[in-house]
Amino acid sequence: MKVAGIIAEYNPFHSGHAYLAQKAKENGATHVVAVMSGSFVQRGAPAAFEHSVRTKAALMNGIDLVLQLPAVYAVSPAQSFARAGAEIFDGTGFVDELVFGSECGDIAKIVSAADALENDSLKPLLDEELKKGLSFAAARENALRKISPDSADIIKSPNNILGVEYVSALKKLKSRIIPVTFGRVGAEHDSHDTEENIASASYIRELLKGGEWKNFVPENTVELYEKADIADIKNIENAILYKIRTADAADLSNAPDISEGIENRIISAAKEAKSLSELYSFAKTKRYSHARIRRIILNYFLGITAEDLSLPVPYIRVTGFSEKGAELIRMAKGTASLPVITKAADIASLGENAQRIFALECTAGDVFALCFDDIRPCGEEKKFRPVIL
Repeated sequence: MKVAGIIAEYNPFHSGHAYLAQKAKENGATHVVAVMSGSFVQRGAPAAFEHSVRTKAALMNGIDLVLQLPAVYAVSPAQSFARAGAEIFDGTGFVDELVFGSECGDIAKIVSAADALENDSLKPLLDEELKKGLSFAAARENALRKISPDSADIIKSPNNILGVEYVSALKKLKSRIIPVTFGRVGAEHDSHDTEENIASASYIRELLKGGEWKNFVPENTVELYEKADIADIKNIENAILYKIRTADAADLSNAPDISEGIENRIISAAKEAKSLSELYSFAKTKRYSHARIRRIILNYFLGITAEDLSLPVPYIRVTGFSEKGAELIRMAKGTASLPVITKAADIASLGENAQRIFALECTAGDVFALCFDDIRPCGEEKKFRPVIL
């Protein structure tokens, strides 16, 4: 048996995702496990579909077991996003490989870049670049270029960056899991280009609102997506604006990824902005990217703090499985170093950190319920049962 793990959002699951799962199996994996974001995703927005829909699409197309990446870690920068996913896989005790797509498709280059970022000489160079007011990503790339130009080229691309963070996370965990990468095919991240019936998830999300999207997803998911309601942040836009307009700067400063008084700029921007897009644009700076601002605002809205994000993953929550996935759940009884949860009620017997992380998951689910045109009631996370295929 060889188990491959994939960290993903599947927002939505598309043909490129199916391709990666297939490549993992061609590489010898007998089982493929995914760690998937729940109601909200890394870009600081609700997922297009509820996680039961995205889980089912994954199970229908080569994924055997789906585990949830809690909201605390899902709406976070690449480093903590990768760290949490790696902790979950390592905690199962049965995942052998962490598989991901990358622009370079070369694991040696990814590992080399991860090693270069651990070089002791990098920190003073990074501090120097940050003093110029650059974003962390730009400052890190510039600093790395001074000691390893090839590695700096690697961290220019989004999937390479995630790959580097996966490798770094596995090293810090001293995990036995081996990182494996395949060259990413089709459209680039956030691109509107298409290639070989593969489009970026962001473009597919746009097409779902009115366009031809069916050729870019597995055929067996078309009916599933057609019947599913689509979540839209516009349905909670005024609520978010109200929350930020009435925010206390000291309270906002507790949100993840806040520094240098950006909380004051965000609150000031909210008093002028008449929409979320204006709020993001007004608050954006050379150092604070659009995505970083979106995450800060969403985290504050959901009640997630920097302290919450610092917590290690306290449990492994199953959101769906096939017959082969059920084999892994049974195996976990003897291999897992973290509690494996299939019912929300089981979390009540766990420690304070687990209950805090799940309480925030429930809040995220209740807010997500407001993102549909037809508003849903609270409590779905507590009632959720894994999707079984």
